[in-house]
Amino acid sequence: MTNGQGTQPAPTKIVILGGGPAGVAAAFWLTAPEQQDRYQVTLYAQGWRLGGKCASGRAAEHHDRIEEHGLHMLLGCYQNAFATIRTCYDEWQPPPTSPIQTWRDAFLPQRQFTLMETDGPGGSWAPWNFANLPQWPGEPGDQTVADLAAASSAPMVGPRGLILRLADWVENTVGVGKLVRKGGDAVDAIREAVASPTEDHFEQLARVKTANLQLQLALGSRRTKAILPAYAPRPLAMAQKTDRLLILANLGLAMAYGFLRDVFGRGEAGYDALNDQDFRAWLSSCYASDEALESAPIRAIYDLTFAFPGGDAESIANGSIAAGVTLRFAMEAAFGYRDAPVWKMAAAMGDTVFTPFYQVLQARKSMSIQFFSRVTNLLAGNSGGIAAIELSIQAQTADGGPYDPLVEVNGLACWPNQPDWSQLKDGNVIKGANFELSSCTISVGTLTLTAGKDFDIVILALPPAAIMHMQPSFVQGSSAWMTALNGSRSVATQSLQLWLEPTLSGLGWYLGPTVMTAFAEPYDSWGDMSQLLPRESWSGPNAPQTLGYFCGCMDVGSTPPTPNAMLQLAINCANQWMAQSLQTLWPQYQSSQIVDRYDLANYDFSDLYVQTPAGGNVASRFSSAEVAGFSNLYVVGDWTQTRFSGGCFESAIESAMLVSKTISGFPTQVKTS
Repeated sequence: MTNGQGTQPAPTKIVILGGGPAGVAAAFWLTAPEQQDRYQVTLYAQGWRLGGKCASGRAAEHHDRIEEHGLHMLLGCYQNAFATIRTCYDEWQPPPTSPIQTWRDAFLPQRQFTLMETDGPGGSWAPWNFANLPQWPGEPGDQTVADLAAASSAPMVGPRGLILRLADWVENTVGVGKLVRKGGDAVDAIREAVASPTEDHFEQLARVKTANLQLQLALGSRRTKAILPAYAPRPLAMAQKTDRLLILANLGLAMAYGFLRDVFGRGEAGYDALNDQDFRAWLSSCYASDEALESAPIRAIYDLTFAFPGGDAESIANGSIAAGVTLRFAMEAAFGYRDAPVWKMAAAMGDTVFTPFYQVLQARKSMSIQFFSRVTNLLAGNSGGIAAIELSIQAQTADGGPYDPLVEVNGLACWPNQPDWSQLKDGNVIKGANFELSSCTISVGTLTLTAGKDFDIVILALPPAAIMHMQPSFVQGSSAWMTALNGSRSVATQSLQLWLEPTLSGLGWYLGPTVMTAFAEPYDSWGDMSQLLPRESWSGPNAPQTLGYFCGCMDVGSTPPTPNAMLQLAINCANQWMAQSLQTLWPQYQSSQIVDRYDLANYDFSDLYVQTPAGGNVASRFSSAEVAGFSNLYVVGDWTQTRFSGGCFESAIESAMLVSKTISGFPTQVKTS
């Protein structure tokens, strides 16, 4: 299409505010080669790196150790995230010396998952290990974007397929027919109901209910947690194993019952109607027992989603998470993944995700990235759109050219844990400043962008707490924005990374590399990340052989929100937790085995985890598929409405794909149901 003089029309100018996963992915799709340079995109990010809460840094003074915000992994049900990453890797051109060339080099399948449960001798902690989890057909991301044309032999599993996989698991893996008399009949009833989705299922539901009531009675009568003898042999005592199977059968049938009763055949409305309820309360209405509702599988869902308002995770009764999105997430995570349920990264998240994104975007002529740019205000105009954007410029390069953010570690392009001060004007003066903290006020000037001249469309890619802290003037006149922001909820988290001399087995952990959750607070989740050690620069006889990442909610209480106070709180919590709980996990652990350690308090506005509590939270969210209260404004991030509507990488990427599809029609395929 031309303007009548044989020239192409001027590209639409798009400004993206925020350099986290959603902002970066939106830029990636809007400047894809398929867009044919229809859009001129500029991304403004505070500080020296991309990634937001997923940013990582290398500490040169600590053997190039990887410093993360927490325990980051991708799930095999993250179809949009993997589709985006795989498309990026198809375009990325790393040097031949890079140890990571393809997405399969960067992401490693994890087929073991471990829960911890207080059903050991005398009520002690005991592992509940799920090893050799099924390898479902295909690869994550298949049939979402590029692979749709290839027509993978493994079609995307929809609600019908998920419920059938659940039924197979309850029957064959858990063995419900051997646990209670009506167990096999309940599985048959589930399959019958799925075969007739347009009919009412009163008779089938009654059969599932009967089996679940039998399971409730069996669990209530055993009480083996209280009477399991202290001399119970390893592996697990038979009574303990039976209790766990009863719990899994009860939870499986409860989810199947509720799915058939409330969701199946109702589409999105079925899930949406459940979000006013907490997930555990909904499961209780589906005849899940009290024992099952307090068990490790349920605790795992709440721990992994930091679902504790205020950060108090000592009791699962303090948790709150919307039932509809949680049901969908649990079903897809357990039965809808491709290949492996969990994927670890072979280097830092910054190295494996944001380095390829950055280098691909830098090579595109329709793309510009401006670091050290903090948004301070958005102003609404009289015509119903955003009229101006105000930014604080935190730093400038000494030579006036673009900032080069990456460093090389063992042949891999990485993000450092602080800026390259030698590139910055007056770098020796400002050295040590943390440009990512909201309390950092360093500025070398301001920049005002105006509608029509500098931008046609604004994509706001900042988390809700950061927007509220900024107090942009456009929010005050918008009831939709006030509703969305007031309905959002976030929580502080804390993370701990430990580098240790012994191997895992030398620490007393004999189950092999795993991902674990539902353990003692506040560091309830652990991932063995020893696969990262070759990507760092350790050497010598005392080089670490084990690397563990731990994380959990952070109850900040009345602690002053200053960097030093929050870091000290996290260190004190970690010290107490290690002294009380780490030998339970690793029986041979000694504090003298620690080679290095990294503590982090994620308390600042941009670092908070976005929660999805029961109530009106999901309904109050914006959709990235529509303008957000103003004619030229869109919002992306994991606090928008997505199929999971939760604080996860998948939700952030899905929102980015949705906004690009709405603006441009591309990508054509986005998994939203």
